[in-house]
Amino acid sequence: MDDTTSLQHPTATQTLHFHPAYLDAVRAEEKTTTVRFRDPVETGPVSLVFELDDEVALPGVVTQVTAKRFAQLSESDARADGFRDLAELHDRLRFHYPHIRLTDTIAIVHFRLAK
Repeated sequence: MDDTTSLQHPTATQTLHFHPAYLDAVRAEEKTTTVRFRDPVETGPVSLVFELDDEVALPGVVTQVTAKRFAQLSESDARADGFRDLAELHDRLRFHYPHIRLTDTIAIVHFRLAK
């Protein structure tokens, strides 16, 4: 029995949307977290959706969600999210969330591809 069958909901009931630029990093399991702002996520099955010309959806599992302030993000948070450093992560988050402030609470969503 694989570990997804032991979850209460065996099929994905939630969706995480990603920029298509992250598809290869997620497939290679180099990107194992995503930082979200005002986008509620819970542990359990998830569909990882990449919005290309033909939408790509990968089955996944959210294993942990950690809340912290934007200002508390670390270099290790940035690397787990597939970025070179914290400055690059901050730049990308400000691109996706132009109104985010250092005092805002964000969620670090840990995920893996379903086996």
